[in-house]
Amino acid sequence: MVSLVLLMNSNKLLPALVFLLVLNCFVDFRSQSQVLPDDEVEALRIIGNRLNKRDWNFNVDPCSGSSSWVTNTTEVKGWGGIANNVTCNCSFVNINTTHCHVISIVLKGQNLSGVLPPELVKLPYLQEIDLTLNYLTGRIPPQWGAMQLVNISVFANRLSGPIPKELANITTLRVLNLESNQFSGFIPTELGDLTNIEKLMVSSNNFTGRLPETLAKLTNLKEFWMNDNQFTGKIPSFIGNWTKLEKLSIQASGLQGPIPPQVSLLTNLTDL
Repeated sequence: MVSLVLLMNSNKLLPALVFLLVLNCFVDFRSQSQVLPDDEVEALRIIGNRLNKRDWNFNVDPCSGSSSWVTNTTEVKGWGGIANNVTCNCSFVNINTTHCHVISIVLKGQNLSGVLPPELVKLPYLQEIDLTLNYLTGRIPPQWGAMQLVNISVFANRLSGPIPKELANITTLRVLNLESNQFSGFIPTELGDLTNIEKLMVSSNNFTGRLPETLAKLTNLKEFWMNDNQFTGKIPSFIGNWTKLEKLSIQASGLQGPIPPQVSLLTNLTDL
């Protein structure tokens, strides 16, 4: 009789046990789901406000791939396309769980009218910031110098002021595109510390002074654009150090004198 009662009770308990097991799996799945940490979400809110970016939808996870965070790039001849993309890497593992982090923000041709956000430093895994073809004003935040960026592009905005010397601390930087703005002042001597840089574009600004000798250390340069500025002095002979150079634009840069003979060392040069 006792065994019969136990059997009946176990039959009644079985559905409940199955339900609890499924619920536990669901909770565990939710706890390990790949979402962006709250501190990075909050950083994106602040960044959006700084840029005047109004169409990010924070009701969905920024790493979800939804249309407010990732859209198809529209190619525009001469401008490299219009894009609205926040890219995440969700393969970070910590204590048997995976995490997402923002690694790239590309907002090309978005009619942004704000300023450059210092709060990018709150996205510690960010490698790329591309704000090409907008209406941003103000200066480059020196706080960016604390980041591990690979690509910075603010091409075709309304930015001004000098290049902050702190950018030279970004030794991971490979592309720095400051073209077509209203930047002014000297090129910081500290930029010679960007020994991994491959593309340096400062064309169509109001830069003055001589090119610092420290730029001779940029031996990985493949493209250097400095046309349409107000530099002074002669074309430096140290360009012969840039043996990987493929493109060099110096028209209307303000530099004087003949092209130095060291240019013959640039065997990869195709555009001059």
